[in-house]
Amino acid sequence: MICERDLKTLFSQFQDLRILVIGDFYLDAYWYIDKTRSTLSLETPWHTNPVVEQRYSPGAAGTVTNNLKALGVGTVYTLGVIGEDGFGETLQTCLQERGCRTDFMVSASNWVTPTYLKPIHRGYEDVQTEGPRFDIENQAPMADSVEKAVLNALQTCIPQVDGIIIGDQMPHENLGVITHRVRENLCDLAVAYPDKIFFADSRERIGSYQNVIIKPNRFEAQRAIVPNWDGKTVGIESAKRCAVSLAEQTQNTVFVTLGEQGILVYHNDQLTHIPGISNADKIDPVGAGDSVSAGIVPTLCSLGSEAAVEAAFLGNLIASITVTKIGTTGTATPEEVLEKYWSLNERI
Repeated sequence: MICERDLKTLFSQFQDLRILVIGDFYLDAYWYIDKTRSTLSLETPWHTNPVVEQRYSPGAAGTVTNNLKALGVGTVYTLGVIGEDGFGETLQTCLQERGCRTDFMVSASNWVTPTYLKPIHRGYEDVQTEGPRFDIENQAPMADSVEKAVLNALQTCIPQVDGIIIGDQMPHENLGVITHRVRENLCDLAVAYPDKIFFADSRERIGSYQNVIIKPNRFEAQRAIVPNWDGKTVGIESAKRCAVSLAEQTQNTVFVTLGEQGILVYHNDQLTHIPGISNADKIDPVGAGDSVSAGIVPTLCSLGSEAAVEAAFLGNLIASITVTKIGTTGTATPEEVLEKYWSLNERI
């Protein structure tokens, strides 16, 4: 698959790459509430929630950029839309602090910076638990002028990069950055720039992409093929059939993630199953798919589109590390990946 020497060489090549991440950048806001300081309000029958600490991090498409930078990718451009509000400024600052280039971010006065507010409640003796999340999202489509600014930024940035990752995460059509028009433009650009890696990840609309590499999980793949499907489980054989059907539709490579069972790769009429990597420790799967994407795309940019199986192997390896980082959307460094690789070889 990939030997240790190849991994080290690959990581050194990552440093020269330029990758664009376009899509829905969210701000993850962690507000730590000390319930031991809570008092009963004089005006209402509610106890207060004293926020004693705040932590902010890029989420959604920002989780991909976090992973890319942790893996040592040299230049990571971000293209999304933020509101002219405090959360927008914080999100842009967070991206810059992690080494991302925000030259192409679009700011709009009539746009809400998508934000997940995550209250962390603390009690006595360091007892801590996360409460229900507050979601701040756009409820109306972006203005034509903002959409045009996104398309113009895309045209300017594409010639400068080796790969493009599309983070189409907004559940409602045309309420996020990847509108129908932006998606069509990206699919056309994939044809116009066949030497560049175009890679899409979408929760609801993965079946709408053509000419680009796609990476649904097994449930997203099933729903793309059977829109009215309302089942609870998708077996590997069903996922294989979905991978083949999606490849015929997109005319490109398809990766289907299977959770603990690994990844399926359908490339050049060949179907390969990369088995999952078991973890003895407790796991947190949040952000695992984004870490897979961050492993696949730089590998394809470095080794070429024919290295689909190698890319899936590395993406799978990275995800097996990030899921062990509880309570956060984890990342993995080259050193951690090599250590994990060594541990796997020791088991054999």
